[in-house]
Amino acid sequence: MTEKLVVIGGVAAGLSAASAAKRLKKDRMNAVVFEKSGYISYGACSEPYFISGLVPEPEDLIEVTPEEFEQKRSIPIRRLHEVVDIDYKNGYVTVDDLIGHRSFKEPFDFLMISTGALGKGLGVEGEQLRGVHTLRTVEDAIAIRQSTLNSEDVVICGGGYIGLEMAEAFVAMGKRVTILKKTSQMLLNFDPDMSALVDEEVKSKGVTITTGIDILSIEGSERVERVATNAGKVKAETVLIAKGALPNVSLAKGIGVEIGSTGAIAVNKRQETNLPHVYAGGDCAEAYHIISRKPAYIPLGTTANKAGRVAGENIGGLHTEFPGIVGTAVSKIFDLEVARTGLSTKEANLYGFDVYANTVRHRSRSKHYPGGYSITVHLITEKGTGKLLGAQMIGREGVAHRIDVLAAALQAGMTVDDVYHLDLGYAPPFAPAWDPILIAANTARKAS
Repeated sequence: MTEKLVVIGGVAAGLSAASAAKRLKKDRMNAVVFEKSGYISYGACSEPYFISGLVPEPEDLIEVTPEEFEQKRSIPIRRLHEVVDIDYKNGYVTVDDLIGHRSFKEPFDFLMISTGALGKGLGVEGEQLRGVHTLRTVEDAIAIRQSTLNSEDVVICGGGYIGLEMAEAFVAMGKRVTILKKTSQMLLNFDPDMSALVDEEVKSKGVTITTGIDILSIEGSERVERVATNAGKVKAETVLIAKGALPNVSLAKGIGVEIGSTGAIAVNKRQETNLPHVYAGGDCAEAYHIISRKPAYIPLGTTANKAGRVAGENIGGLHTEFPGIVGTAVSKIFDLEVARTGLSTKEANLYGFDVYANTVRHRSRSKHYPGGYSITVHLITEKGTGKLLGAQMIGREGVAHRIDVLAAALQAGMTVDDVYHLDLGYAPPFAPAWDPILIAANTARKAS
């Protein structure tokens, strides 16, 4: 008997689920993927580099083409097809063909919801003016690139990863850039002293950062001309709203899929929702956080790919569990590598941990070898036990691979004493004999 899998969403989680299920059940599984946009399998994290021109063409953002999915994996991809309704009781979805301007019903035995996330809006008048953007899809990136080419003044509303990465992209394009932020701190998931290092870097590149701002409206006739705030008006020919991601759960909610405490779809470790044969994963769904032991909403491509594969393997007949995440993220912000994993001090306190935090600065390479920079390492540990709860790291080199060491340590439940005794690689071009990780762990273990 042949079963039918309908996948809503053709990026990381959805395509991973379809591929895994089809691989396991082969001729016993028919899978079809519906994607509202014109692009699938794209690297959203690379979009700022396309906008700046570092990545030449939008097609360069694609990991696997629709043709490869259809020819090599026997999975039909329906781009520019939007699923507008789900009839769970009768087992079909209603699809709008955005090219052919028709609607049709597609039956399913299994449903994978990977509807992703939406960019948060400001909720003010003028957001619909030309030149005002959020960044999620490839189409968004193309529109921002075109909009910015003829702009001189760009305003970014928000100071998270996307806002700061896009500040770098706009500066590379020769634009005047202003960041408007309601809170006094950029990168709210970092501890304040670490975020301050990023502020210094961004300001040193000519970006104006204004905090304590309430945005009242966006003004212009047909195209944006200025942003009105409680501190006055700021000239703007392009505005990027970078307030974070909002899980796209409307379809799921409409059929009674449980929405978790984070506002995203609640799933178990098999990526199952509360409805039989309905799975979810990616930026629309929660993930289990290994350190807090609570559901978390941290929308990242790495999580989406893993969650999608787990869903697909379970649809395909296996019993696979996704153990969870520790919230590892790394970003290039101008000349800095900025990374974090686990919980921040604020987050650890909220979850009831008795927290000790320490910060050290040490060289990225041996002092006997040319080059190298200072790396700032910030560890968050539990008093009494010395258990590692989180880590943050900022520097001009050597950060990205070091944060992975601490991510692995978190997932393994290590203490800072365990981290201190790790046998890390040493050679003068890459690290000093006492690596910054070991220096930080030693400082923390003495205090724990």
